[in-house]
Amino acid sequence: MSRKKRLGNLRIGRFLCTILLLDLSIFAVDHLRRDLGIIPACTYYHDKGIKNEQTVVGHDDPYHLGNEPQTTTETRGVEYIGFYEYYILQSQESTGPLVLADAQHRAVPLPKEDTVDLKKYKNDFYDVLNDSVRLDKDAAASLNAMMNDYNDATGLSDFIVYGTTETFTGEGSFCPGEFPDTPTGYTVDLALKGGGSVLTYDGLDEESWIVDNCWKYGFIVRSPMNKSHRTGMDYCPWHLRYVGDVHAAIMKERGFCLEEYIDFIAGFTFDAPFAYDLDGTNYEIYTVVSTGDMTSARVPISGNFDISGTYRDSYIITTVK
Repeated sequence: MSRKKRLGNLRIGRFLCTILLLDLSIFAVDHLRRDLGIIPACTYYHDKGIKNEQTVVGHDDPYHLGNEPQTTTETRGVEYIGFYEYYILQSQESTGPLVLADAQHRAVPLPKEDTVDLKKYKNDFYDVLNDSVRLDKDAAASLNAMMNDYNDATGLSDFIVYGTTETFTGEGSFCPGEFPDTPTGYTVDLALKGGGSVLTYDGLDEESWIVDNCWKYGFIVRSPMNKSHRTGMDYCPWHLRYVGDVHAAIMKERGFCLEEYIDFIAGFTFDAPFAYDLDGTNYEIYTVVSTGDMTSARVPISGNFDISGTYRDSYIITTVK
């Protein structure tokens, strides 16, 4: 064999060895990365609007269903096909429509960009006390629909939204109490117009339609009748809380206040979720227990899910099948 041919074979051999060593290095680094938990993932942010920071992606709107995530992780096992690992920041435990705020767990205000100016957004079937009343976008749309249907049912347009995130409850107030969840952006405090003045809403007469039907629009009476032993507050029909259609429907059906509902859903997991059909849409709801700074959860690759903190070391995930 000529010297030139031997040199050529030697170069080819070295090249193939280099490629083999490079593949083995990548394989080893990848396994080490997965063993350490350093894998691409989607991280849940409260900020609405997608955040692209390398492989970290925020959910377009964490309280809406139907948003599609933009990165996924490896599916492990046939039972997890269609799902991926989703990482929830601990700060999100204090946000969401199902948060249980109280004296020890103060409500975190909803960012202004996630709310609407109710004075400008409202329809003609109710009034707003002043120009500083803001409300979560979904809650505002549902409030409009509810007041429209209230007018259809009773012929009345006599409600005033007395407050949302900053309801006045001092001397002379028409809302005789303060709630710790008021800053969340998901609450509506109602009063009534009557004879040229403002009246406290007591949930009676024709206006009782709101108490009886608010669940159809995703609202609950936050402190309902006969639940003061759980809520710590007397019956307050004027203080509504937006929790979303499916959660309000379940709470209505089972006679739960919010505290009881959180306890109920705590018994359901990803592997054994609570299934519920609402108007032909199939939901699965489950609780993920917080593990600290960042909690891993399995969610649908389709993006059809919501996440809400509870302020009770857990998160509630709602998915559409």
